[in-house]
Amino acid sequence: MRFSPDAVVFRVRLNLERVHTAEAALRAWLPLVSELRPVTAKFEEADPSGLRRGFLADVLVVLPRTQDRAAESGTVRDRLLASVGVLAHRLGLDPTAFEVDENGAGGVLNVKDPTDTEDATEGGSGTAHGAYLVLALTGADPLNPEGSEMDYEDTGEDLL
Repeated sequence: MRFSPDAVVFRVRLNLERVHTAEAALRAWLPLVSELRPVTAKFEEADPSGLRRGFLADVLVVLPRTQDRAAESGTVRDRLLASVGVLAHRLGLDPTAFEVDENGAGGVLNVKDPTDTEDATEGGSGTAHGAYLVLALTGADPLNPEGSEMDYEDTGEDLL
């Protein structure tokens, strides 16, 4: 997918650990998903042999850069942090924990392991929606910055 260079693209990972049915997980996430209007969303039950429990969600959210006068007059990093702050607050996360990459166009907000928090709620990560990872990149998907139109020179036989 291609995105505007003026957009900030987020990958948000959510985990509801104490929810036992897909219906309950989707019901808990519906208000957030409706508000954020993600480009894509993936919901699944956590692998019983994995590190996480309950239900997982991965949403791709595209937001225009925040129109903050101080951020607009600043660097690419300042504009990114302004947009990250808005989303982080909505998810119940601390935007000061966001780590920016070297060029200031992207970064990650990684929440501590759920067992490290004493006041964990339904989400397990201490947030109402279970947000535990936010990846951000200006103008591209943080997990696929080259876009979905990638050329592979190999035949792919090694993948069979």
